Amino acid sequence: MSIKTISGLSLLVLLLMTACSGRQAKNSGQKEEAQKINCCPPTIYLQPCNNFNKNEAEKLIPKFKAFIKESSGVELSFEVKPPIQLHDTLMNDSHTRYRADKIIRSIEDNHHDAVIVLLHQDISCTYKSKKDWGILGLSLVPKYKICVASDYRLKDKKRDLWKVAAHEFLHSYCNMRHCANDNPSCLMKDAKGHADFSNKNHLCKSCKSKCNI
Repeated sequence: MSIKTISGLSLLVLLLMTACSGRQAKNSGQKEEAQKINCCPPTIYLQPCNNFNKNEAEKLIPKFKAFIKESSGVELSFEVKPPIQLHDTLMNDSHTRYRADKIIRSIEDNHHDAVIVLLHQDISCTYKSKKDWGILGLSLVPKYKICVASDYRLKDKKRDLWKVAAHEFLHSYCNMRHCANDNPSCLMKDAKGHADFSNKNHLCKSCKSKCNI
């Protein structure tokens, strides 16, 4: 093999190594950028609908924000979006309730931040053998970072709506399940058809350890 051939091979190897190094650097940069995105706390967008106004949504923020800070140590930003009117096509067949699953799918998901849809009207979803089961809130985990919360069925609407919103946010954004210990004071306790959040004010120790935002 001639010196010229060896030099050519050396140059080829050098070019391949440089290309690989460049790809590795690019991949590393992409990973770092992804990590930065994942490490940034989300902005929670509150989306009032129909006659749920902006002022009502803003009143939910202080307690919701304090709860997240206490539960995870993370300070979240909140932003209230302009109210929107939900289309009749998002209602059930008898037009008596809005289908929460349809609402979620109708809202744009940017995959980074969280959207909580708020309304006063009754909402429902299919649950086990019930085709149109009335609910307080819904999240479609893990596909969407969007959830819905309604005060229609709450006993104390002004006091407890932020709790329903926080409960659904932890489902949709953090993929948290219902409280495994069924702790009556834990905000992630399964409501099991009961519209009473009066005693649910904090996360139990077990759920708190899973609150990764």
